[in-house]
Amino acid sequence: MTQRAELREKPEYKVIPVQLGEKDFEKFILPHLSLPKRGPDCKIGYHKAFNLILKVLYTGMQWKEMPIDKAPDGKPEIHYTVIYKLFARWADDGSLEKAFIASVKHLSDENKLDLSLLHGDGSNTVAKKGAMESAIAATSTRREKR
Repeated sequence: MTQRAELREKPEYKVIPVQLGEKDFEKFILPHLSLPKRGPDCKIGYHKAFNLILKVLYTGMQWKEMPIDKAPDGKPEIHYTVIYKLFARWADDGSLEKAFIASVKHLSDENKLDLSLLHGDGSNTVAKKGAMESAIAATSTRREKR
């Protein structure tokens, strides 16, 4: 083994969390989420709803395939559209972004954020019908115009 290899420490890889404990949820996420000012709270609780959202985002499953537990009467505890509406509201009003920024700040403050492992890719591929109108000047669109 070379001296350089000996100096390098083995990185500690951690998995992306697809579930969040109730204590961590209440401490780090809940303060940043917009909750309804009137009306009933979420029947299954915001912690469980948030974990279902994480599961859908991590696995890429369809919303209607979400693993919702059954109530004692055999019916689902909640309809998947309720969870989707929570996600849509939190995404639209910036709640999820605020929670993400606060989480990154907390990790940075605790010196648990390793920026040497940060990767960013700002490229994108146009995959829509309007690609001809949004093509950049250096893109050859000659074949597509025929």
